[in-house]
Amino acid sequence: MVVSLLLTAGCAVGSSDGSKSPAASAPTDARGGGEWVRLPDGPLSPRQGSSAAYVGGEVLIVGGYSGPPCPPGADCPMPPEDVERDGAAYDLDTGTWRSITSAPRPVPPWASTAVIGDRLYVLAGDSLLAWDSGEDSWEEVSTPEDPSWSYLVVDGTRLVLASGSDETGVRPDHVYDTSTGAWSILPQDPLKPSFDRALISTSHGLVLTAKSIRPDGGPADPALVHAAVLPPGGDAWRTLPVMDQLGGRWTWTGQRLVDPTLGGADGGQVNNYGRVIPFGGRLDPATGDWSPLPDAPSEGSGGWSVDALDGPSIAAGGWLYDDDSNSSWTLLPRPHGAPADPGPSVWADDVLVVYGGADWDPPDAHGQLGPENVWSTSAWAYRVL
Repeated sequence: MVVSLLLTAGCAVGSSDGSKSPAASAPTDARGGGEWVRLPDGPLSPRQGSSAAYVGGEVLIVGGYSGPPCPPGADCPMPPEDVERDGAAYDLDTGTWRSITSAPRPVPPWASTAVIGDRLYVLAGDSLLAWDSGEDSWEEVSTPEDPSWSYLVVDGTRLVLASGSDETGVRPDHVYDTSTGAWSILPQDPLKPSFDRALISTSHGLVLTAKSIRPDGGPADPALVHAAVLPPGGDAWRTLPVMDQLGGRWTWTGQRLVDPTLGGADGGQVNNYGRVIPFGGRLDPATGDWSPLPDAPSEGSGGWSVDALDGPSIAAGGWLYDDDSNSSWTLLPRPHGAPADPGPSVWADDVLVVYGGADWDPPDAHGQLGPENVWSTSAWAYRVL
């Protein structure tokens, strides 16, 4: 993967001391070296877990939590009044931000999103919202059941409301036809009951990966990943061989499904598996062939831990992974002045955009952690050629 510095018209470069004040201007030519470009700071208040999407030619940031920060590993209440509805869109061509109409409901942190055409769909708690980028308007989409424990999947012009787990009961996966507004149900898959269900759209059809639930209700151990394929227009699933991996966070690269999660597990001393089973891997849904990640770096060896999976472009674990014939890994460095933990990230074609992030040991804290000294409003871009 060849990477170069993205410099778009009107984008700003961070100051030499890493402060948040952007430079007045930036050149528009491209340079090599795999560096980051500092974009103008976003107009939203400091917050955590905003939803990021690329829709209508703009990078959209919406919602999130702006209340008292909760340190990693802690269990803190999240006051509903601190869950935000506002958002902003960034134009990569002009290098400018604009505010968008606020959502009709609060958009909780890490809300599931999907983009079909120029519309963004967002799961906001028990509501499904749709934002039209051309009209800058929101609407609520009625759903056949409470979508709270579901996630969104794009399948062409269809939107799938997929169940994440059968642990509290088997539920169907609902399909929304965005052209007619009609709902239907996917054929029941052969992997039920299961948990960690991941549904991915590919050129071979919908692929479901999941882990088995035993008859006693407990998880299989080891929780190996099972898979099945529903061909386009088909009414029956085809079961694939069980994979020798423990993860299940996939993206379709156009050639195969890739889970870029590094590392693995051996079950520990009590229930040792006799081998280290990797978390990540690659799956060809046409043949059912599974393989481990080629030449995978060691877990924790990467740079800035940006997380963005979208088609052939993969950023995970501090690495950029290119699923071509070379299957190369490129270290993704942390830009100077950026927060230690990157915020929500999204691919805008071949440009990786990161918004915000967190510093849990800020120099200006003086014993107090607040949104203004923990969460960043900075934005960064990295271009892949």
